[in-house]
Amino acid sequence: MKHIALLTAALAVLSCGGSEPSAADSESVPIVNETVMLQTVVEIGVELGDSNFVFGVIQDVDFTPGGNIAVLDMQKKKVKLFSPAGNFLGEFGGAGEAPGEFLNPRGLACLSDGRLAVTDPFSREVEVFDSDLLHSGTVTNFTTRAPFVITAAGNGFAGEQGGFNRGAGTVTTSVALWEEDLDTMQVFFEVEDDFSSEQMIQRVMMPRSGLTADNSNLYYSAPVSEEYAVSVYPMDDSEPYQLSYPGYSPVPKSAEDIQEDILAYEYRMQGMAASGRGSRLAGATYEPPPYYYAVGSLGVDSHGNIWVRRGWESNPTFDLFPPGATEPAETVIADPALNLSDFTFVITPNGFAAFNSNPRNYPRVLILNLSEQVFR
Repeated sequence: MKHIALLTAALAVLSCGGSEPSAADSESVPIVNETVMLQTVVEIGVELGDSNFVFGVIQDVDFTPGGNIAVLDMQKKKVKLFSPAGNFLGEFGGAGEAPGEFLNPRGLACLSDGRLAVTDPFSREVEVFDSDLLHSGTVTNFTTRAPFVITAAGNGFAGEQGGFNRGAGTVTTSVALWEEDLDTMQVFFEVEDDFSSEQMIQRVMMPRSGLTADNSNLYYSAPVSEEYAVSVYPMDDSEPYQLSYPGYSPVPKSAEDIQEDILAYEYRMQGMAASGRGSRLAGATYEPPPYYYAVGSLGVDSHGNIWVRRGWESNPTFDLFPPGATEPAETVIADPALNLSDFTFVITPNGFAAFNSNPRNYPRVLILNLSEQVFR
């Protein structure tokens, strides 16, 4: 296995200009106490070689309660399981419509009792597997499609759903919790908007929503550009509240990033047209948002800290909210020299990982061992 240092211990990196734009350069965003960690990383994945370590497209990663790493490969339509040291343990799934098979798997959640849930929105199902990787059930009680994004929550899983009401000409987004028997649903919120092809293009091009949970709360961030806000929904039905960054104002995108957005849109439309799924969006125009998205992915660690990735930083940067706090107390940054801007980070009480699904590089997963120095 390959071991590398993910984060440096030198605060000098903050002045190296590895991120554009940077909170350190913006008067509109205050600087909180910055802490940089030195970490060891195990890399899982090879470009060529053992097929157990060659991925197609990594869609999601999660940790089991025992610390094993589950990797959802959307292209191969399988989930592979690895030990904390990166050793291959087994796999399940496969392409098809039979129980335990997937059409287009989009999300993975390792539940607190050892089961693994995989959401397959276009089949309107969440497939569930036991700790021995055997298919144990299918959740089908969804009002629209199955969730695109899921996370372990309490004794079940939470997810974000979206769906069309063709008769009414509307599109609905909701976040709900499926509890211990995976059949009891608690809806935290639901919004309905009028359908338009322009609005749907904006939704298609939005990054993945932030969603995570601990034993008490569900944390959700819609991918919007104007506001730094994470909604907190207590599972005991008490009043929701928000995590925020005092003094934040939207950070304008560079001309280069706006052009990249346009190229990404053209590439996405070509792919949808080739699959026959782009007819409803034909003739619509796409205008990239002028501001960077304020909030990216969310995570919760074993200390109860909520990790919020900044959407305006090209180099991965996280604000840490201690348990019960509504403002960040720490900031963690990755070493700019490692160029991890294309990596998606997964932060859970059972482990910390980052994965790369960019087709320009071979897909791989980095497993991190967290330093305690950041939690004080």
